[in-house]
Amino acid sequence: MEGTQTSPALAGRLRLSTFDLAVAGIFGALAIVLSFTPLGLIPVPNPTEAATSLHLPAIVAGILAGPIVGGLVGLVLAISSWTLYGATFITFANGSVIVALLAAFLPRILIGVVAYYVYRPLRRWPALAAGVAGVAGTLVNSVGVLGLLIWLGVLPVELLVPVFAMNVPIEVGLALVVTIPVVAALRAVGRGRIAADKD
Repeated sequence: MEGTQTSPALAGRLRLSTFDLAVAGIFGALAIVLSFTPLGLIPVPNPTEAATSLHLPAIVAGILAGPIVGGLVGLVLAISSWTLYGATFITFANGSVIVALLAAFLPRILIGVVAYYVYRPLRRWPALAAGVAGVAGTLVNSVGVLGLLIWLGVLPVELLVPVFAMNVPIEVGLALVVTIPVVAALRAVGRGRIAADKD
């Protein structure tokens, strides 16, 4: 039936290259490692008791390989986080599993998607683009989880200021320190491989 066929343009956007699959695998594995080791959490003296570096693989994956790969790595992060902290999410959501799942999954899936779409219009200035995309992806994660719970009325607004004041500057700083050089290095490696293939 014609109505059920996928258009060539859409099929092209949904098709993942070998490079895309490699990025998804490497950064998905890195997201799992960060989730299940102390490397993913940085102790800070606020109600959450930790700032996070868990969002970084999804940001870099989104920049390098596009929104689908960024979303997949974010999904891996969300599943890993839910495995470890599902009960905590449910507690913060006042016992609502649906709200907890929404808060745990939606912002994390969007990290790499937002990073890609912020990076793309600025890509002529790679360092600036990577930095701004890193900040945007970080804010999606930091603001998204708590903001969603507050918007849904299951967390008090009073938690927002102390958590943001302690977490967001650290997480934004991490994103800038990691994203800019990592993206630059991986882009350089990619350009080198393309040049070598042409020789």
